Amino acid sequence: MFFESVLGTITEEEMGHTQPHEHVYIVNTIDQIRCKEICINNFPASMEELKLYKRAGGGSVVDANPLATGRDALALKDLSKLTGVNILATTGYHIPKFYPKDHWIWNTSIEKLADLFSEELTEGMYQDGTWFWPEYRTDCKAGLIKSMIDINGLKNPKTVDLLTAAGLAAKRTGSPIMLHTENVDVLEAIDLLAGKIGVPEKRILVCHVDRQVEDYSIHKKIAQTGVFMEYDTITLFEFHNVASEIKMLRYMIDEGFLSQILISTDPTTDRLKNYFGIVGIDYILTEFIPLLQENGFSENEIYQMTHSNPWSALSKN
Repeated sequence: MFFESVLGTITEEEMGHTQPHEHVYIVNTIDQIRCKEICINNFPASMEELKLYKRAGGGSVVDANPLATGRDALALKDLSKLTGVNILATTGYHIPKFYPKDHWIWNTSIEKLADLFSEELTEGMYQDGTWFWPEYRTDCKAGLIKSMIDINGLKNPKTVDLLTAAGLAAKRTGSPIMLHTENVDVLEAIDLLAGKIGVPEKRILVCHVDRQVEDYSIHKKIAQTGVFMEYDTITLFEFHNVASEIKMLRYMIDEGFLSQILISTDPTTDRLKNYFGIVGIDYILTEFIPLLQENGFSENEIYQMTHSNPWSALSKN
């Protein structure tokens, strides 16, 4: 089992405790003008945040900001070197608000996008692309693909095109693909990726499933497809409190889905200590895991959610 970090190929022994949906450093995006919460653009602050995570026992994170949305491949490389935290970067695409209406992503063909995403996984990520078609390639490879469906699901033809391009790149390269969701039925998107394109279900990571905490049957339906389930808004208390998150995890484990559960924090600046937030990306290690232990979760269950499962989800085939 091996993984592609921004510093090169690593093994599971090097991965350690892994959080598969974090945001480490974001620069120069159109949405940062409108939204201060995603201004994770202070390099020293990001470095100190990762050092906190490392001191708490963290080994690896996924930086979930893809190509053309403020991802800085060389900064991620430097942050990994300076902190000792393995960073797996993402190619692919994000939600529409990150792109101007005339952005190149909207008028690029499925095949050309699939080629671009594949190149970032196999040859190296581009340093530019936020404003214009990317030209400067680095020696840092992406470790996985980011994709999304918004509140409209697959009703928008361009959403289908983008997801198809990401799926084709995942199938070609054997790379994992994460799927951003927004309280919408994701089964149709999973069917597109797995049923129509042929991406193995175990290569798909469905994000933000814990934004919906009231109807557990939705979680079961998604899990029954065989995909990985990201409970990745653990510190986003506007969607749930800690007690409801723990209850939801206990339910899914008791229903037999332990091997598919991933946990992470998906932070914005208000949830990063070194950006003056109330918690940090070390929260799972310093506070959430002790709470799981207090609520009867076994060491094996915790290890699977923080080690074995993310290793299986993020490994390169």
